[in-house]
Amino acid sequence: MTQSVIAPHHLEELVDAARSAPPGDFVEVGVYRGGSAVRLAEVARETGRRLFLFDTFTGIPFRDAADRHEVGDFSDTSLEMVRDAIPDATFCVGVFPDTMPDDLGPIALAHVDCDQYRSVRDCCAHLGPRMVPGGVMVFDDPNVLDGAAQAVRESFSADRIETSAGGKWRVRF
Repeated sequence: MTQSVIAPHHLEELVDAARSAPPGDFVEVGVYRGGSAVRLAEVARETGRRLFLFDTFTGIPFRDAADRHEVGDFSDTSLEMVRDAIPDATFCVGVFPDTMPDDLGPIALAHVDCDQYRSVRDCCAHLGPRMVPGGVMVFDDPNVLDGAAQAVRESFSADRIETSAGGKWRVRF
């Protein structure tokens, strides 16, 4: 059974962002047990979009100085459990961006929930150029993890970073 550690009101904000996104793929980096991915999959099916899910499914792969989580945190999941719940998604298993397929994009919505400086930075660098005009990157962690906040601030100018009503950071393209 899928499970999210994201608060219900944040999940609703994510679903609203997905529903209002322009045409393009949906992406989630940092799937864990698939709770938010299930919700994105519902919108993807309703709107005829592809959903790409990126995760190691073995937990946090590395820890840099700016990170709080230890290697292996969030390892209490499985690819099989999430795949069973969302069989129509494209699963990219391993460390992002090494697993990024050539046919990804254009991207309408990217949900970045990978809890680490390096991973968030790589999402900004590799997904940002594939975003469609009007698309949005939703960041789950910068309001609670300094490394994630640092990566977003280094990647985008302050005037591009919005804070949602629920406190999540967003960058529009």
